[in-house]
Amino acid sequence: MRGFPYERTIRLCLALWAAALAGVWLAPLPGWARLGATIAWVAVGVIVSVRFAWWRQRAPRGCPLFLMLHAVSDDVVDPDCPNNTIRPKELERLILDLRRAGYTFHTVGEVLAEPGERRVALTFDDGFVDNFTTLLPILRRLGAKATCYVTNRGLTAPERFLTAAQIREMDASGLVEFGGHTAGHTVLTQVPAEVAKREIEENRAWLTEVLGRPPTTFAYPCGAFTNETVALVRGAGYSAAFTMRKGMRPVPENPFRIHRQIVPRGCRPWQAYLIATRGRFRV
Repeated sequence: MRGFPYERTIRLCLALWAAALAGVWLAPLPGWARLGATIAWVAVGVIVSVRFAWWRQRAPRGCPLFLMLHAVSDDVVDPDCPNNTIRPKELERLILDLRRAGYTFHTVGEVLAEPGERRVALTFDDGFVDNFTTLLPILRRLGAKATCYVTNRGLTAPERFLTAAQIREMDASGLVEFGGHTAGHTVLTQVPAEVAKREIEENRAWLTEVLGRPPTTFAYPCGAFTNETVALVRGAGYSAAFTMRKGMRPVPENPFRIHRQIVPRGCRPWQAYLIATRGRFRV
């Protein structure tokens, strides 16, 4: 089944289960054996359906997939949040599997400007340096695009976070778009309004200087926002902002509350696919 599109795999497994159940009734079995086999096969179907979310409807064709990731490394980059580091092979497999299922990869700006059908926007928060050393080569090799939401921390910790030069090179590749994420990864709901405003504006000013143009979208650190922080982000000049709430949803009327689905580290390929297209792989 390697490389086999999962949607067809799901349909095939369902057909095989139905065929096995039908075979029980067509086979010349005693009544007690037929009843026992029927109960067993129905139980298998119920258990699998309860444990895994294969039956959940795939996101509608016109609903873009906004997927949230962070670091790309074999080693865990942030021990406090190990799920935020996806392995390179896991990311490559996810891109290839979604592509086989008919999805195309675009920047956030491209998706918002033209939603289209079966569009995916890979987003990477925090601006870890492996977005340059590991993610960019993957995007080049696979011909995919992504959006990185970065802070100003590369100014003081270039060994961990993207520097201005790295951001410019990634931007020049045409494969990566950049957005704001506050100057110091400040959770905006946990600081006074004046601090939140400064964090948003300093980050946008630095990115504008680095890129030669202002970024247009923003990602709330830790996905935390209130009506007040939404107003601050809008007032800084952004046109859209992203949370980290789970689930596939159409772009809301208020583009400052766009949902993203987290893809955690360590998922098996079929699990990552179900998470990306259905919001979860378990019930």
